[in-house]
Amino acid sequence: MLGAVGLCLVLSVLLEVVDFDPSAGNRRFHVALETADALVLIFLASVLLGRFRSDGSRRNLLLMGGVVILASKNGLFAVLAMFEEDPIRGTDPVVWGTAVSGVLGAGVLASAAVLSDRRIDNSAGRAALVVLLGCGVVVAMTIVAVLIGDALPHAFPELPEEPDTVTELELLSGHPIKIAIDLLTALGYAVAAVAFARLADRTSDRFIGWMGIGATIAAGAFVYYALIPSRFTELIYGGEFLWICAVAAFWYGAVSEIANLEAALVRSAVHAERRRVARDLHDGVVQELAYISSQTGWLCGRVSEAPLKSAVERIADAVDRALDESRGAIAALNREAHEPLHLAVGNAAKDVADRVGVQLVLDLDPDADVLAEWRDALIRIAREAVGNAVRHGGATRVHLQLRGNPPTLEIEDDGKGFDPAAPRSPHSFGIRSMRERAESLGGSLEIGSSPGQGTRVVVLVPR
Repeated sequence: MLGAVGLCLVLSVLLEVVDFDPSAGNRRFHVALETADALVLIFLASVLLGRFRSDGSRRNLLLMGGVVILASKNGLFAVLAMFEEDPIRGTDPVVWGTAVSGVLGAGVLASAAVLSDRRIDNSAGRAALVVLLGCGVVVAMTIVAVLIGDALPHAFPELPEEPDTVTELELLSGHPIKIAIDLLTALGYAVAAVAFARLADRTSDRFIGWMGIGATIAAGAFVYYALIPSRFTELIYGGEFLWICAVAAFWYGAVSEIANLEAALVRSAVHAERRRVARDLHDGVVQELAYISSQTGWLCGRVSEAPLKSAVERIADAVDRALDESRGAIAALNREAHEPLHLAVGNAAKDVADRVGVQLVLDLDPDADVLAEWRDALIRIAREAVGNAVRHGGATRVHLQLRGNPPTLEIEDDGKGFDPAAPRSPHSFGIRSMRERAESLGGSLEIGSSPGQGTRVVVLVPR
């Protein structure tokens, strides 16, 4: 919002300092600008319609109504300007009709921004009614202004055919009521801008933020209109430049909203597909692995020959690791894509700890963050380390710490420990898997353990 205010001030100063020719432009160019403004506002109204149909927000419906009024005003002004008898001055009915429509549109925008929001019926019929009312009000005001045109005061005093210099242009003044209407319109945009800024800050809604920027610039434009009335409808003045910037801000906000909606749809589709794959894994692979695990456990208790018993135990251990990996994959597929690292690691470790029945103590730095490939590696290492602490170490308590500067993951347990250098240790495969996972990404994994002293696993992530 402060940037928009600064833009208004900079443009105003430039228009004063630069030798700006007020005769720039012609009727066709001005009509083209008004038409372009109307089309952008129609585009903005369609985006607001989509938001309203999506969430049923009363605010979005009111915003759409205000934008429809402004779009109708600009479109009608463009049409009428093509048929004006005076190619330089706007006729009084057109000037008064568009001025009143403008203040009404700004007032509706301000009301939408200030009033508390609530969910209402988001039917297409309600939206169509608002569109018809917005267009109808503008047309009705213009018709009334044309019918009583002779009774309307002159919006501007008698002028020469066109201003010769910038100084002469600045000395021109409009009717006091016209100036008051422009200032009231500016006030409406200013109120809307402040309310939009607060709302955007509270909800982190970028679209509303851009609406606030556009409203701020529009307020500056109508202050300019009030001080230096733009009565020569063929010509382009400072107020028009500011209004064009305001419409550009509205346009950018609408385009950004569409991009955000498309990204949200893609994320939703990806998440739905991930959940489907997770269900298939759970109902298929995991169930089969669980059955194999139970059968190998049953077989281990009935085999007495040492070589065969050792082989069955290795098979059971491999099945348990595969089962844990499958469950980890299911958890990862169900996890939100933008879940903070400390929550992702903590949830993964807690999932394993709850399943194997060990007390888990978490010390997680919420500011810790790593690259995407390291996120998956840390989650898998955390799961493996917690599971190994119970399966092979008989631990009753595991302490997991995640630090952010430098990124470090540390898992320590109170199990029976082991000799990392011992041949054919039951820990060897899990340790090798964790170490290879860390080293493949340029990091390192350190193991500290000895019989009867528990185990400590430290993963160092490169900066």
